[in-house]
Amino acid sequence: MKTINRILRMKSVALTVLLALTIFYAQSAKLPKSVLRQGTPSQADRIEALKVAYITEQLNLSPTEAQKFWPLYNSYKTDLQSIQKNYVIDKSKLTAEQQLDLEQKKLDLKRRYKPQFETALGTEKLNQLYNLERKFQEKLKEIREQRVQQRNTLGGGRYNGRQK
Repeated sequence: MKTINRILRMKSVALTVLLALTIFYAQSAKLPKSVLRQGTPSQADRIEALKVAYITEQLNLSPTEAQKFWPLYNSYKTDLQSIQKNYVIDKSKLTAEQQLDLEQKKLDLKRRYKPQFETALGTEKLNQLYNLERKFQEKLKEIREQRVQQRNTLGGGRYNGRQK
């Protein structure tokens, strides 16, 4: 029984990774080659592919659900990025009013997409989605902090090719 569960889990992970790569390359095909740096995915693209795999696996999306959900989610992310571009890149320089306005616009966007997400995923998986996004961001932050600590521990950052 454990072997069957392990095989099913491995198939699920493989399907998730395949789906993530398919979505990533489908999105990449729409971008100009200059943006893709000769076809090599950027760090942001790799993180996004990991996020897709993480969410797909954690929500246990069926292929049909994934087919409905991911184009909708990509549209949501594009709209979210449009909202964020209207604000200063350095969020620490935003006024209190600008910060509140930004948060309200994000909230309004989530409310606008909620019925569509609910149709694609159902109520239970939609509830999980928002928690998974937060957890993914927390894990990402944790990993970045660990890397900074490791660099500091190893003696002042990355080796830049110059002799001391």
